[in-house]
Amino acid sequence: MKKEFIVALCDTQKNDISSAETAVRDWFAASGQEHARLDVFTDIPTVKEKLADGFSADVYIIGISAHGSVGIELARVIRLRQPDVPMIFIAGARTSAFEAYELHALRYILKPADRDEIFSALDLAYILYRVLPANTVTVRLNGETRSVNADDVVFVENNVRIMRYVLRDGSTLTGARRNVSFEEYFAPLLGSGRFVQPHKSFIINIRYVRAIKSSSVVMTNGVQVPISRRHLTEVQEAYRKYGM
Repeated sequence: MKKEFIVALCDTQKNDISSAETAVRDWFAASGQEHARLDVFTDIPTVKEKLADGFSADVYIIGISAHGSVGIELARVIRLRQPDVPMIFIAGARTSAFEAYELHALRYILKPADRDEIFSALDLAYILYRVLPANTVTVRLNGETRSVNADDVVFVENNVRIMRYVLRDGSTLTGARRNVSFEEYFAPLLGSGRFVQPHKSFIINIRYVRAIKSSSVVMTNGVQVPISRRHLTEVQEAYRKYGM
């Protein structure tokens, strides 16, 4: 199943968020997005809680009031957790433009937002989504978050809601997952083509696969990760593509 393209719309102004939501849904229809989802947030603390719990979107549309501080503060939190994610700002004034572009804004659109401008910004965000791989993994450690380079992750093991990250230097990290499934939490990695899920409790980095057996995948660190029969062909195909 293809990974969803997730758009997060965050604005505390109900009238503004309604028009932006309509524009995004129109873009979904116009661009033939069969695997797309819109998450709408009108409460900034809720967005921050979701981010702390591991939520990630493929593009954020952030509403900024005339004062701008709330939207910019949220953007800073997002940028810490997703360093490369596109952010589109829809603002009531130009006063926050400098801060927005310091945060590498994809676009800065003035309210009332023009539908064509939103379409154009989403077109660009989707292009970036298609060509840029997931670069980081966010690990929650005792209430704190840590970003780990995805290329350093050999595999991830899931046990209920506790995840063990095995890194290429031999170290391990243990972090909690809440509110979303194992597959949803790691959707950006699974959608990048560099990671694959051989078993319901494991996600592996293809670059660290030494051999594939009928019931296990042998990693370069010697660990044998179980592989279920229904995932065998998928893993073999991912490994073949990686070696091309």
